[in-house]
Amino acid sequence: MRKVKIDFNKNNLDEKIQSTKEIFSSNLNFEYEFDLSRLNLIDASKTALLLSAELMRKNTKSTINCLLADKETLNIIAPRKLKNTFLSVTVKDNMREIQYTNIGIKNRKRYC
Repeated sequence: MRKVKIDFNKNNLDEKIQSTKEIFSSNLNFEYEFDLSRLNLIDASKTALLLSAELMRKNTKSTINCLLADKETLNIIAPRKLKNTFLSVTVKDNMREIQYTNIGIKNRKRYC
């Protein structure tokens, strides 16, 4: 599976969402990494939920890894149980708290 990394920021958020939706229409299996850490709670939640739903509609075999800014954003998105999305937060010393929300592993946290 090929990896695609996309950084989001507040300046061009709507344009970036639209261009990402266009990328999803390819039939190839990709592992997407979305850096949402520079977005506020509302924008990060909106982006993660919209793009997860869009990807599931167009290509069910691809997955998303969302890098979030804080635990509050993680706690807002995680209960939505996005089946194709992994959520992670950098907590300290470049350690990343990972919240698995898909494929049978729910609400389990680990540090790596």
